[in-house]
Amino acid sequence: MKSIQRFGLLNVLFAGMLLFPAYRSQETIRYFQTQTISLQPDTIQAYIVDFKDDVDNDTLFQARSKEGYPVLYFRKIKTSVCFDNKCRLLDIVVYWNVTGRYLGYELPKGEFLSKTEHEPFKPEEYNRLSDLLSDPLSPLANFSYEELVPKPASAAGDLDAVSSATAKNVLDYVVEGAVYTTYKLWHIVYGPAQKEVTELTEKQLSPGFLLKILESPDASDKLWALNHIRSYVELTPELQHVLLGFIDNNQFNRAERAIHALSPEALKNDALQLALLEKYGRVNYALKNQLITKLREAPRLSNPLKTALARSLVSANGELLSNTLDLFQHHRVADPETGRIIAGLLQNDNNFLSRKAYTYLKNVKIEDRIVEEQLNAYRVKHNL
Repeated sequence: MKSIQRFGLLNVLFAGMLLFPAYRSQETIRYFQTQTISLQPDTIQAYIVDFKDDVDNDTLFQARSKEGYPVLYFRKIKTSVCFDNKCRLLDIVVYWNVTGRYLGYELPKGEFLSKTEHEPFKPEEYNRLSDLLSDPLSPLANFSYEELVPKPASAAGDLDAVSSATAKNVLDYVVEGAVYTTYKLWHIVYGPAQKEVTELTEKQLSPGFLLKILESPDASDKLWALNHIRSYVELTPELQHVLLGFIDNNQFNRAERAIHALSPEALKNDALQLALLEKYGRVNYALKNQLITKLREAPRLSNPLKTALARSLVSANGELLSNTLDLFQHHRVADPETGRIIAGLLQNDNNFLSRKAYTYLKNVKIEDRIVEEQLNAYRVKHNL
């Protein structure tokens, strides 16, 4: 990938694109998803890319904000769509947002899309095409070019297969009469160009830029950003604040990714540990386990955290109980205060809980007379 010359301002063009997601005139046809990242284009950067496909154009364009953040990407497509010795030119511009999601398409002035026998698209078919291209999980990923239309009964070379019935299991995923156009555009959107888009964005990540992406109302944008904090940027106080805000019961995937994004370096901070403890008291069982697992990465556990987690064991069960005691063992927690709290569980009516406490105290040497007395009493009671 090689960067080439910088282009001039395109504010007017992109402002119109974002204000009018679906727009048609006698000269321009343009269909776009809603822009979800609140950045305005200021300049355009062009990159030479080997897309490894049959489209001649080798340039990927990146629109940037005045801060230097990527805003969107586009590629000019000019290629033939061919079947049964018949070809027609596909002339279109495809857009992606900064996380690689499909953003929209635009036709050059005077161009239009056509179906079999060169019948122009209707407005609803342009809309349908945009909807189909916005589905990254489309079954079109699993079809080959040859599987789109049934083989004609005759082997005559001049028979137009597209005039025959489209394979029934394809019809739900294409614009009828424009099977090959839909298929080709979907594979352009989700092919090597998409990978180039995300790689370019990754190279320009910063805490400020990720905060902008995390403001997106789109769940997939948020997850993409959360997956690109750790190992990519420094966890600033502002990012840390946003991550803590995502740790709730509303969306498990988002909360789990926010927990994952917290670095061992950040977990040194006692204030962050206490903030996670506050979250621990509010979230569901699954996220409690996620938080306990995350705390294994901390260089140490603060005393208030150890005390609070030890006291929470009386209401813990199953995996959460085991994970919390494993956390203490991982950090070699052997202070008398925590030990006495855990030793108090030896008299609990819940045999599973008391047995787990005994196993922990047996394996961790805690120099404390009260803990030793309670351990000995438990051994006598259970003939150990």
